[in-house]
Amino acid sequence: MKKIVLFVIVFAGLTACNNGADVPRLDLEISKELKNNDELKEFVLKAKENANALARECVKMHEEAQEFLEVNFDSLSTQQQEEIVKLDLDYVEMWYNFNIKHTSQTVQLMEFLKDSSIPKEEMVAMSKAMASINQFVQQLKDTYGEDMKLDPHPVVIEP
Repeated sequence: MKKIVLFVIVFAGLTACNNGADVPRLDLEISKELKNNDELKEFVLKAKENANALARECVKMHEEAQEFLEVNFDSLSTQQQEEIVKLDLDYVEMWYNFNIKHTSQTVQLMEFLKDSSIPKEEMVAMSKAMASINQFVQQLKDTYGEDMKLDPHPVVIEP
């Protein structure tokens, strides 16, 4: 019996090691108030989907960057330096594209808030859901940053 338990523990540990990093996930329950309004429900679900996609990409790109964190950039070949810079730029671009979607969602949220035909309960439920999504995105920013800063010689554009 002890051998079986030990085997299960070792197998579970090996499986966990091979799964890579855990991806943060926003599990947001859709309230009954939002279920009554298809437009608001779809708005919240899309915002949640965008935030979870961002989390997956953050983790994936940070895993790709791991091998470059401890290397001397200047000692790498030109091709390797270009790969690092490209990964860094791709990461910044990913956040830039997300921020554009997020800004668009905020504008749409403001339009919903102006709509006096939407019942107050639905508006409150949507606002709470969006606050949870915004908090999740802020945690991603705090954890992963919007720039991996892999390029030790970034181009600085002065105003």
